[in-house]
Amino acid sequence: MRFLFISLGLISAILAVVLAVLPLYNFAFFPAIAALIFGIIAFFKGKKENKPKHTVQLIFLLTIISLALASFKSITTTTEVGDTEQLEQREENSLEDSIEELEDIDISE
Repeated sequence: MRFLFISLGLISAILAVVLAVLPLYNFAFFPAIAALIFGIIAFFKGKKENKPKHTVQLIFLLTIISLALASFKSITTTTEVGDTEQLEQREENSLEDSIEELEDIDISE
């Protein structure tokens, strides 16, 4: 049972680190929380059985790294809105072109 939680914790922690590095850093929080939960369960299972805790420590280390990276990126990344005047002008030109095309169409029955 401990091996299952360690495996799930490692997979979740590695996935969290990968997502924290990619532009999808907002999704890194979900596997990081899952890795923390699996790590805690594996820690308590290993404590009862008197087993080494090196892999559980690795799970916690990877989870902390991913949480730190994702938090840093979410705090420091700013969303900039581009020049909306060009977008409005393009939309207006598109509307005018559409009207001209509709006026050119002859509908005869």
